[in-house]
Parts: sequence; C-alpha cells; structure tokens
Amino acid sequence: MPINFIPNDPLAGSSAPGERVTTKRKNRPASRASFTFSNPSPDGTFAAGTPGFLFWQCREAGLAALEAWESFAGQLTRWQGNRKKLPLLQDVAEKLNAFYDRDSFSFFHKTIGTKTFFSGASTDVVSHEVGHGLLDSIRPELWDAPFLEAGAFHEAFGDCMAVLTALNDLDTRKKLLASTTTLRKRNFVESTAEELSDGIRRLQATHNAAEPRHAFNTFQFQIPETLPDDGGPGELIDEVHSFGMVFTGCFYDLIAAIFAAQSAKTEAKLLASAKAAGALLVEGAKTAPITPRFFQAVGRAMVLADQQLNGGANRDRIRAAFEKHNVLLGANAMLAPAAALAGGAPRLGRRAAIGPATRKDLAARLGAARGARLSVEGAEVSGQPFARVVHTQKVALGTLDNRLKGVTIDADVAVMVGESGGRAAVMGHMPEPVSTEREVHAFVESLLSHGQIEFDGGGPRTRAAMASVAGRKEAVSRETHRVKTVGGKKALERVRFHCRRFDRCPACER
Repeated sequence: MPINFIPNDPLAGSSAPGERVTTKRKNRPASRASFTFSNPSPDGTFAAGTPGFLFWQCREAGLAALEAWESFAGQLTRWQGNRKKLPLLQDVAEKLNAFYDRDSFSFFHKTIGTKTFFSGASTDVVSHEVGHGLLDSIRPELWDAPFLEAGAFHEAFGDCMAVLTALNDLDTRKKLLASTTTLRKRNFVESTAEELSDGIRRLQATHNAAEPRHAFNTFQFQIPETLPDDGGPGELIDEVHSFGMVFTGCFYDLIAAIFAAQSAKTEAKLLASAKAAGALLVEGAKTAPITPRFFQAVGRAMVLADQQLNGGANRDRIRAAFEKHNVLLGANAMLAPAAALAGGAPRLGRRAAIGPATRKDLAARLGAARGARLSVEGAEVSGQPFARVVHTQKVALGTLDNRLKGVTIDADVAVMVGESGGRAAVMGHMPEPVSTEREVHAFVESLLSHGQIEFDGGGPRTRAAMASVAGRKEAVSRETHRVKTVGGKKALERVRFHCRRFDRCPACER
C-alpha cells in the first residue's frame, strides 16, 4: 500500500514539493546499517499530524538520508560503536527539539496554541540528526573534541546532509531549478527546519533560532569567541548551531560552483554536482586534523581529496567557496614540513612509529607531563603517509564557573609527523599548550552561556528506556554536556547533539 510523504519540511513553502502519495522504501539489506522503529503503523495514506503519518514520514526521511549518503559515500555497514542498528524514535516526548545521542535518533512534539509541531515530521530535521550519526560513524573522535569549531562542524554536517538529502530527490531538483538555475538565492533547499523555527518564533520571536538556518549566506569567518553570545533571529553568534552556518555556506557555495561549471543546467547535472561536493565533504571530514581552526582543516583536506579523486578539477572552486566566507585554505601547507624534530624519520604505514628522541622532543613541545603517553597511529592524507601523534591535554575548568571546580576536560592534540632530509619533522601546524587551553575555555564558556551543561548527574537514556517512553509527555534535557565523576575525578563529557539551541524561554519548559 502507498503512504504519504513530505520530501522536505512541512513549512518549506509553495515552491517546494508538497505531500505526495508514494510507495514506501524497502527495508535496508541485512548487510547494511539501519534503524529499529518504534510504535510501527500499518501502511496507509494517513493525514498529517496522526501517529500513522508520523511513523511513515519519519521512517521514510531516515531511509532517504541513508540513500543519499550511499550515493556518494559508499555503503554504510555500521554505526559508531560497530552497531548495525540504532532506534529511530519518531515521538519520544513533549519538547521543541530533536537529538542524536549515540543511543538513538530522537524526535519530539510540542503544542503551541492550536498547533502541534512534530520534529519527526520534517525530512530536514530527520536527515540532520541522521547526519550526526553518519559523521560519528566515520569520525568518532569529533564527538568529544572540546573546540567550538568541531562542534559547529558537526551541526553544519547535519545541515549539509539535509541539503544533500533534498537534492537526492528528483521532484525537489526539478522544483528548485524552476525557481533558480544558479542556486544563488534563498530557496527551500538551502533553508532548513522551517517549521521547527516557526515553533520557536511563536514562543520567543527574538530568539536566535527563530529564523531557519540558511546554507545560502554571506557570513564571514571570525574567531568564535570574538562573536556575541547571543543575537536576534538568524544572526551569527558564538554558539555551535549558529556558527556552523559559516561552514554550511562554504559547502553550499561549492555545490553551486560545481553546478555552474556543468555543460547543461539539468536536474541530472545538479545531482552530479551535489554528489561530487558530498564525496569531497566526506573525505575532508575523515582526514582533517582536529584543531581549533577545524573549518580550515576540513577545507584543506577537501582540496587534497579533490586532487587525489578528481585530479584537482574542483581545487579552485573549493578555495573560492571557502574564501567567500573568509576561510583561507592554502591546502598544501597542511603537508609541508614546519619544524624539524630530534630523531630519524618515522616509520610510516599502518604500523607507524616514532623514535625515542622524537617522542621526547614532541612531549616537551606539547607541554606533556613527564611520563605522559603519546599515542602513534598511521595516517594518510591525499595518498601520502604520515604518523599521527596524539597527546591528551587535560584542561582544568574551575576558573570558568564555581560549579566546575575540580572538573577537567580532555583535549586530544594531534601532530602530523613526516620526514624532511632524513629527520622527523612536524608537518603543517604545531599546536602549543596555551592556545589549546584558551580554545577549550572559549568552548566551555559558550556551553555555559547557553545553558548546555548538565550539573545534576543525569545522563542520556538507554535505548530501552527511550523506546518505553515514546509518545509520553516528559521533560527532556536540552543540555549537550554533563559533569561525570569516574574514580573520584570529575570530567566534562558530551552526551548528545540536538537540533536547535533553544533556551531562556520559560514557556518551552512547561
């Protein structure tokens, strides 16, 4: 039997494809990663707002995101943690939000006046959250990276997946090209989660998230801590969802640039352009070193990936797209020797290793305590092998807030080591302890200012618990991090990525 499905957002507008009657997607093959579903409904063309519609809409949107991913990134066989399936929970509780927490993709509802908003009814929102899970499957180290740009990239990646999921739909591409053949104006594809933003607007019209996030934008990169903590609807602020729009703007401009170079402005060429950009995004996300300036690192890795995959066909387009947003690349610097180290050239390949003299030299430069462990692993960037050396720097947070007295957070500081003149050498950026500590503090200050740290010891739900409360009215935390005590030591850890930052509004807690 057919089902009803909205391929974009319920408030995407009259130029977007509306609700359609369609055949449901087949279940995923057993060899690939997939979802488990809660409160399933029989097949049918249910009306929007009903449990039957919400089940099929959320299921179809989640599978559409995986289908889009596999069109440019290859088969998804495991989620993070080597799991085959994760729950896709279309309506867990009452809240104007959605999140991915490594245990589930969870969506909620909120009644405001006479209207009930269902985050699981938006293909934009569902594909965004699935995007978090997809990124986590290829780069799990980003989960706990204590830099604002790393968190902002995770949010941007979710929005990029929403754009790519939309462009993987034939009717969407046709409708978009009927509106713009250059992609360079506001449209229903580059705008994401319009209905959820409308719900926030109804509760607090001046809230930063009361305007949908836009991939087509002119935001310019600035050091995040130099931005204001808050701002009006859609303004660029020092917060991961907002700041992520800088990277999303770079990515959207890259799709537009690749499409502009096509011989014909057809829906097929638009699909090819989106896939090409998506493949570069995935390769960049996989290989970029995690540094405070992570947007630049990903852009550089995308240039190098394009050289390897496409012979550099899109090199200038990638650079131009990032430069439009004041992210300057100079990708070759990522592979250039920057500082000589003591000791001979490292052993490269899968069993990479560095000598004792090199290890001692690096430990001193990184400010590592005597006896501190430096892990070494093989890494490859643009086909070139390196040794990735990682030092975990513990950063104390007590000076930021009295509630963080005795709390630390781990910052993994990575250095790429290669060879120069037969000696070991740092390739590209050489981090230093003071800058790392400052960037970590700036990130935690952003969490504090937006109420995103949980201090009462609560944590994410288990999969079983989340499934058991599906559909019930229950308070759900908006916090993304919590203080956890292990072995008598307190540490700050991430528990989730959620869809929209929405705080400082008493109405949303009722």
